[in-house]
Amino acid sequence: MLKKQPGFVLKKIKDSYYLLPFGQQVADQKKGLFLNETGAFLWECLCDTTKHAELVKKLAGHYQLEESDFPMLEEDVNLFLNQLTSFDILKDDGDSADSLSSIYINIADLVIRLCGPAELFPKEFSAFACDPKTAQKITQEIHLICQSPTKQNGTVLLRNRELSILEHADGYVMLFPTLKNIFEAHMTKDGHLVQIYCSSAVTESNLENLFHAIRPFFLFIAQKNGKFAVHSASLLYKEKAWLFSGHSGMGKSTHTNLWKELFGTPLLNGDLNLIGEENGQFFVYGIPWCGTSGICTTEKQRLGGIVLLGRDAKDNRFEIMTPAERVLRVMQRMISPSWTDELVSRSLAFAETLTDEIPVFHFLCMKNPSAAHKMRQRIDLWEAVKQ
Repeated sequence: MLKKQPGFVLKKIKDSYYLLPFGQQVADQKKGLFLNETGAFLWECLCDTTKHAELVKKLAGHYQLEESDFPMLEEDVNLFLNQLTSFDILKDDGDSADSLSSIYINIADLVIRLCGPAELFPKEFSAFACDPKTAQKITQEIHLICQSPTKQNGTVLLRNRELSILEHADGYVMLFPTLKNIFEAHMTKDGHLVQIYCSSAVTESNLENLFHAIRPFFLFIAQKNGKFAVHSASLLYKEKAWLFSGHSGMGKSTHTNLWKELFGTPLLNGDLNLIGEENGQFFVYGIPWCGTSGICTTEKQRLGGIVLLGRDAKDNRFEIMTPAERVLRVMQRMISPSWTDELVSRSLAFAETLTDEIPVFHFLCMKNPSAAHKMRQRIDLWEAVKQ
């Protein structure tokens, strides 16, 4: 929501429009601002509080434009609002969560309240929806705000082609350069509140972008609650989840699919698995993010072990790892946040505890049925010895 600051008035001088300060704004040495005809119209449309999407629609009606012209109008409105907020003429006070649609999502026993226009809620969350009356304490609130944000600066923690993370005194700012409908996102230092500033346009691509943009915020709050994400494909064998992880091209999807074809083994997730500890036992939790595989579950399963895959063109064999190597390699397969020393330390500590309790195999193999047979034999042997 946007709110006019008191002490500014629109005046037409000859054929030009000016936004002029008065009262305390003059005393505070605030300057006047020239507005073109479009800016003057938008100012008049700004009542005490007006949503960004409504401004776009009113501007389209004023110029008798079609809905296909909305992306262009959104850019004009964003420029106008950014200019006014930079001069403290408008204040972004955020959408009140109570006035928005909301859905409660239970992922790995963490309750997320997603607030915003209902048409923007990604469909992937529907299977994880829970009744707010029976939900536990809300772990994280995520607000989808259809307007351009007031820009915040900070110290760059991470920057690559897909994501930039900045840190400031009150929290984090995330930028998603490849997700064109995501303007910017803000998160408090403890991760309890996230504000994602995004386009109001409802398209399949925009909804998919929102779904992916929410993931790093969930992984942050999950890590804070002792649950860590491992880049891996998983299957259910003898009532336990087994994770198969490897660098791109190592064949984790090929390997798990072989298990399904040869042994009828159910697949749990095709790309990402969340691990946590409960009463001394480790579990794999169902999450909606699963890469392009489309394979995911809402269920929680006991963790059997982790298989780190490597390639071998001629044979299937196991490579012995030292305890330190097991810790390091498992941690390297985690995609939980590692923006700071503290976050890396959390992942390292969890990897050390995990590898002390569950088996971790380094399996160099070919991409054929013999690899699946040999891996199953190794798991069966491990289970027999353990018993």
